[in-house]
Amino acid sequence: MKSGSGYNVLVVDDEQFILDSLTGFLEDFEFTVSRADSAEAAISLLEETEIDVVVVDLRLPGMSGDMLIQKIHNLYPTIRFAIHTGSVGYVLSDELKAIGMKTENVFFKPVPDLTILVDSVLALVEKKTDN
Repeated sequence: MKSGSGYNVLVVDDEQFILDSLTGFLEDFEFTVSRADSAEAAISLLEETEIDVVVVDLRLPGMSGDMLIQKIHNLYPTIRFAIHTGSVGYVLSDELKAIGMKTENVFFKPVPDLTILVDSVLALVEKKTDN
């Protein structure tokens, strides 16, 4: 498996256990990981930190994950996104498809093998650097 060395990932989830586990797992693959427990905290963090990929939960307090992705995309159009959600019936909206989101970047909790999330984040970073 490739290393995430040199790449910055932001994990946004309001569940502390998920923030801790995803952060630790991504750090094991040498990503530099920032974390936020709300959409508003994520936006504030992006003002000070360069991020390549944001892993977003959909059900957040305040602004939803869908709205957060759209807002970040409008502010920072080169950032890429993966969705990590417990909403098993979730389908990407036309708005998210229009900004380049694909179903292969949507992961349903619990993800039995988080290495597929790592592979997805790496692919998103490579796509970003190709543009």
